Amino acid sequence: MKKLKQFIPVRRVSLGLILFLAGVMYLSTIIPQRIDTTPGQLESWRFSHSGLLWLVDVFHLHSIYSQPWFAVAILLAALALGISSSDQLSIARKKLFSSATVLADEVALKVAEPLLRAVARKNGYRPLGGLPDGQLKFVRNPWSYFGNPLLHIGITAVITMSLYVALTTRQGTLILVEGEQQNSSRSWVMSEHGLFRRPLELPEIIRLDRVRVQFDSKQQPVDVSSDLSLIEPSGRINPLTVSINRIVRYRGLRIYHAAQYGNAFAVTFTDKNGNVHAETIAAHHPVRPSEAGYSDDFAVDWTSKLLSAKYYADADRQSLVSDNPELILRATQGGREVTRTTLTTNKSGVLGEYRAQLKGVSRWAKLIVVDSSGMPLVFTGFAIIMLGGLLQYLIPPRELIAFRQNDDLYLVYWKAAAFRNFFMDERDEIAAALRTEIEL
Repeated sequence: MKKLKQFIPVRRVSLGLILFLAGVMYLSTIIPQRIDTTPGQLESWRFSHSGLLWLVDVFHLHSIYSQPWFAVAILLAALALGISSSDQLSIARKKLFSSATVLADEVALKVAEPLLRAVARKNGYRPLGGLPDGQLKFVRNPWSYFGNPLLHIGITAVITMSLYVALTTRQGTLILVEGEQQNSSRSWVMSEHGLFRRPLELPEIIRLDRVRVQFDSKQQPVDVSSDLSLIEPSGRINPLTVSINRIVRYRGLRIYHAAQYGNAFAVTFTDKNGNVHAETIAAHHPVRPSEAGYSDDFAVDWTSKLLSAKYYADADRQSLVSDNPELILRATQGGREVTRTTLTTNKSGVLGEYRAQLKGVSRWAKLIVVDSSGMPLVFTGFAIIMLGGLLQYLIPPRELIAFRQNDDLYLVYWKAAAFRNFFMDERDEIAAALRTEIEL
């Protein structure tokens, strides 16, 4: 254990593990994660980064936070920082009760003890006990010695609770169309769960009643929200409203509104034999009236071709809110477009050997449901880090150290634990007060 303790607190080891975790977290921002990416976006990224797929798939980099190797890395970092925190506490205590005068300034000779105590008290220096006979020590901001240990403890708490979150959090994503409902018997669009938890299930039926998008004068979305109904087995309905900037809590779950939303088009495809195939095609909302919103490529079981769609919110390209959207369907094979057609409400078109007709338009939204209990403790760790930084860098301790001489008078030193030059005026005032023979 002693050898392990000597190895783990080495600065390179602890710093290396922290940098590794930071690098992994950064990696998760540039490699799309399955939980918050649509299948089409994921496949598009994989196609454009085909040379990296061997690495991505070996280490499962599309689901970084649920991987065992990530949990092991957090555990090692927490262990290293935990032992280092213990060492820092020991160092802080030694500094607090140390009477060393290295880097200290001699400020007065032949000072009587009553005068020394009076000057120290007037300047906010507190007396410390437990020193050898003949020594006195007074400290201003003594708790600030523990700023550095608190920094270590805070980082340890953040990393430890991040490990807990990685092992116990579970989440799933839903893509719902207005009027559609989802229950626990149906699979998520995507889900993840920690090593210590089973996959998440919805406690009750969830239904998307309405998606509301508010635009400003420049036709930019300023608020996107969805009205939900959660239906208990008894039939009781609990209404909720979730928006992109507002998290809703429900029975221990957190429900997020993702930034993905748009229009869903109910389209029928009729072949030459009169067989009708109904599909709901979800496309992302356009950002401008003159630009289209796109769907992902998707496969259906009644044709070998891949289908995709784009749409304009208004067929006249004048508004993002319109009762007359324009849908453009495309069929591809082998990466090459085979045919396309343009549809508006109740207008049909020909897509290869099928006649397509737009039957209706509604909205869809993506929701993320999370079951996690560790995040408040993670934020507590960040609060400890901030407190440690405040103590360490903004209010460093200062010391008065006195040694009794043969005549029972004291030789006095002054020392600042950090940022010495900022406190020269304080040192000079104390020195002047100690050199006077007038009692304070």
